[in-house]
Amino acid sequence: MERKQTQMILGRRLAKDSPEVKHFQRKSSVVPFGRDGRAATNFTCWTADCPAVKADPTLVFAKCIVVGGSMDTQLELEQVDPPARGTFTVAPTDVFNANELIEPETVDDIGYLPHTNVACVLDVLKSRFLRSIIYTTAEPLLVAINPFKDLGNTTDAWISTYRNASKPEMLPPHVFKTARAALEDLEGYKKNQSIIVSGESGAGKTEATKQIMRFFASASSEVRTTIQDTIMAGNPILEAFGNAKTIRNNNSSRFGRFMMLDVSSHRGIQHGSISNFLLEKVRVVSQEANERSYHIFYQLLKGATSEMRAKYHLRSLKEYAYLNGKNGGCYDVPGIDDKADFEEVLQSLDAMQITGSKRHSVFSILSGLLLIGNVSIEGKDAQGVPDAAYISPQSEEILEEACQLLSVDDAALKKEILVKSTKVGPQVIEGVRTKAEAKTSVLSLSKNVYDKLFDWLVRQLNSLIDAPDGMPNFIGILDIFGFEVLEVNSLEQVLINITNEYLQKHFIDVVFDMETKLYQAEGVPTEALEYTDNLALVGALCGKNDSFFALLEDACLGIRSTDEGFCGTILRRLEPSGFFLESRRDKRLKFIIRHTIADIEYTCEGMLEKNKDFLRKEVMDVMKASTDPVTKALFEGIEIEAGKIGKGTLIASRFLKNLEEMIGIVAQTEAHFIRCLKPNEEKKPLGWNGSKVLNQLFSLSILEALQLRQVGYAYRRNFSEFCSHFRWLDLGLVNSDRDRKEVAQLLLEQSGIPESSWVIGKTMVFVKPDAAKELSILQREKLMCFQPLIGVLGPMWRKVLLRKKMARVIHFLTRLESNARRHLEPDSINISPEEREALLSGMERPRNPCVVVKKRVEPERAPPTKVLSLSRARLSLSKELPRNYAASNEALDVDDTMSVDTDAFLRLKMKRSPNENYLRQTALARLKERRPSHVCMEEAYHVWRSVELLFREPLSDKRLQNICTVIRNDMDQHYGFFWQVIINRTPNFGMAATHIHGSLHVVEQEGMYRDGRQFLFHLIMYKTRKPRKEEIRLHERAAEKTYGICRKRDFSGIVRVMNSKVPPYMQKDVSYLIGMLFQRYQYTRDWTNFATCIQSYLIGRYSEPFGGAWNVVAQEGAFFLSRLWTKHSRFLRVEIDFPALAEQASSEPCPGCPTPVLTVVCFEACAPDRP
Repeated sequence: MERKQTQMILGRRLAKDSPEVKHFQRKSSVVPFGRDGRAATNFTCWTADCPAVKADPTLVFAKCIVVGGSMDTQLELEQVDPPARGTFTVAPTDVFNANELIEPETVDDIGYLPHTNVACVLDVLKSRFLRSIIYTTAEPLLVAINPFKDLGNTTDAWISTYRNASKPEMLPPHVFKTARAALEDLEGYKKNQSIIVSGESGAGKTEATKQIMRFFASASSEVRTTIQDTIMAGNPILEAFGNAKTIRNNNSSRFGRFMMLDVSSHRGIQHGSISNFLLEKVRVVSQEANERSYHIFYQLLKGATSEMRAKYHLRSLKEYAYLNGKNGGCYDVPGIDDKADFEEVLQSLDAMQITGSKRHSVFSILSGLLLIGNVSIEGKDAQGVPDAAYISPQSEEILEEACQLLSVDDAALKKEILVKSTKVGPQVIEGVRTKAEAKTSVLSLSKNVYDKLFDWLVRQLNSLIDAPDGMPNFIGILDIFGFEVLEVNSLEQVLINITNEYLQKHFIDVVFDMETKLYQAEGVPTEALEYTDNLALVGALCGKNDSFFALLEDACLGIRSTDEGFCGTILRRLEPSGFFLESRRDKRLKFIIRHTIADIEYTCEGMLEKNKDFLRKEVMDVMKASTDPVTKALFEGIEIEAGKIGKGTLIASRFLKNLEEMIGIVAQTEAHFIRCLKPNEEKKPLGWNGSKVLNQLFSLSILEALQLRQVGYAYRRNFSEFCSHFRWLDLGLVNSDRDRKEVAQLLLEQSGIPESSWVIGKTMVFVKPDAAKELSILQREKLMCFQPLIGVLGPMWRKVLLRKKMARVIHFLTRLESNARRHLEPDSINISPEEREALLSGMERPRNPCVVVKKRVEPERAPPTKVLSLSRARLSLSKELPRNYAASNEALDVDDTMSVDTDAFLRLKMKRSPNENYLRQTALARLKERRPSHVCMEEAYHVWRSVELLFREPLSDKRLQNICTVIRNDMDQHYGFFWQVIINRTPNFGMAATHIHGSLHVVEQEGMYRDGRQFLFHLIMYKTRKPRKEEIRLHERAAEKTYGICRKRDFSGIVRVMNSKVPPYMQKDVSYLIGMLFQRYQYTRDWTNFATCIQSYLIGRYSEPFGGAWNVVAQEGAFFLSRLWTKHSRFLRVEIDFPALAEQASSEPCPGCPTPVLTVVCFEACAPDRP
């Protein structure tokens, strides 16, 4: 079954049997059905017959999956990219395979994709392009897509990377990589190289060529680079005189050029030679709407000084007819500064040694050409000619001025414009010209003078860079447009497309030469390489007899030839060849040529006249008689017989001669190809238009290159890749330890495929396309047997993945939920009012139940807000938490005048402290004394400044507690969560810090109570973190040993739980442990080790997967900062009576105990992974 009989490619309908339809009408490579006819569901594919493409044709294809449709005649698809609801049916032949599990960034060569159909190629190119990867390989092509922005990938650093890489084959595709390959082959094999750069206008050909030359020119600065600098300086000249603004490109190169460079990897560009061809002469005298003539005219008129304007008789842009078409002129171009570019042109002229009189001649010729376009030719009845040409008096002054600039005789030129000379035997008969003939003569003069001026500039450049003894080896760079298809195609398009046909033939020869070498290197027979080229088409176009060029030359040399007659002759003589067809739209003046890439329609209207567009001998003699050396030199060596047109003098004939010479040179080189693509017409940075790119994939033969690689043993992979691709044919065999080459051979032998369809090479497996398709069918049949099992395992595996994903974030959600409950529902902590008052005020909890603590008058609170969702809780916290902090800080201090205002504190902190230098010196001194400090200088200074600001006034217990809160919040804000701040007023204090000593910092500070009593305390600050895995394993071992301790003693009456947020079993377990350890440490009073033992036990037994590290603080007396653990979701606070425990443990009382209470606080302290 074939696809649709016609396809809309290159903007028109294609005939059913047109060349590129083979890319669409060939049977799809999709294998959606097994041998029993069952459809493979969940099969990924591409199709153009879908709702998304119908809504937006620029998509070209959409990715879908097969969801049903068991009939062999149709598939039921669901669109997944772009996503859409619903299903639709498509014929299997309208569907292409999709490459699954392929990362486009890693696909440097699209030829090695499992599927290289047009949809897959477009998808890979688009994916890489949108990731700013503009270079991709399609061996032997380098595909370069114009990003219309500077990606920073052509800097000197990039050149250095590609030039100095020890393994350049490992580098990604780039024009620099192609340039280096050409340079290495030149020096390694001593064989001439060529780099062929092609693409449509605006695709970036000129930029690619400049970057290649920059790479070649990046030689050592110690080498003399005069010639190299001259070649590089020639680029602005060639661009100014050969580039123009078109609708599709603001800096379009309107000529082809072939540069031969003598290059060395150490000495750069040493010599060179440039050949130009196919300059668009007609642009000098007319342009389409929103287009410009060549840049040099606008640069001269905008950048000339007042002296130059007077010297060359320059006018404003609007006063020149040649620069103002039917719809007016286009004078300015976004992104182009004509005035600045003119300065660069002047510098380049200096580098090319075009100075003084030569430069004067160039600008005079340019000004003269513009002026001669203002000459108005009218018609009148004279000498029996009703429309005899004459020049109006006003225009005669303009013609005289133009001739003065061109340094030619104005009377002689006027005569040759108006008078026609006909040679009859030995006599020459003169007669008047018609108005149309005179205008044609003026236009022809302007076009040919500019064309010859461009040639002269190229000759001047070559005279400076040519090698005196010739170039033994060179690298050629061919910059040329690809196949060109316009709304109206005439002689110019014929010449361009014939050039590309020649290059296509050379390209096919290169591809199959590469294939032959690969087969020979792998020991594969080359008999399978059978291919057809376009040699017959080239013969029908350019052959000596019965070819398009031969008929064109005969028609131009004939006396009564007409465009209609020429069109009829082409169809009558060339239609039997099969490459020329009759046009369905206009059989009289149009015909179709079946090119390699498409059927292209041409018009014969004006084609004969264009082919004869050269100066008559009489006009040329006037130009040769010029008194200006440059003007005179333009036509040197050109001889034309008066009144006659000879073979070899026609435009097409001269072009074909130059083309064959150039192709002959290129054919003797080792070629490298760069294809430049234009992704959109709007020149939008990183904009993508799929249908436009698809057209260029055809016109630049990129798809043709991929198709050529399908000849013979098209599927070729190394042994490992082959085994991985077809592992489901025999999974046990592939997973074995046998050699990959042996495994690959066994897989092919077991498949039953004929041995003539595959070959085992030295490093690769070679399989013919039909055989590779058969392997895919066999593998899919085996996979379809697993389909019922996959329906069960798929959801189970997704469930496992979801659990793993939740396990990574559950501790964040848990903490957020607990914080939300605490702040939005304050009464959720189930403790008594007395304990809450003690926590908030920092007072000791009364042990005597008869003592009643005076309740504090709590401010009225709004009813708790119900947490509807986690996201709303987070939003509420982000807005209310700062205000709650400030409110709680003020409520903690009885005396409002002594409260700490957080906002005021932060504002004060922004000011420069008068004791700042002292504070910095103090912080540095403390660090040098090797006090327990592992924080950086900035953090240390930050804390000391905070302490200096907060301890300016007399203190109270409540104020100390408030200060700790403020410092903690300040450190959280500046250095991330969670910081802890503890104030210790007693010498007997212990804190387990085995997991946090990486950020511990201690500050000594003298304080003063309100009653005047002074005291010394330590401010201990640290930033928490999770323990590492090796730390947890150590804690687990310690916990196992500790767990084995006998627990016969009952400490429930002595170890009192003051407040807790841990499960009852854990509360009882930890209370037992604290009581036993207290027996060991009560006499030494080494509370740090006491706390460390408890901490190890807690981490080893109670560090849940979503939890964090435990920390323990022990202090003789009631714990001061009772709000420490309220930041955490799990905590436990107990108190132990010294006398009671001492009486139970021994008859002797505990000696030296200053207070009868030991307070122990255990809390889970952990910073989140991502604050």
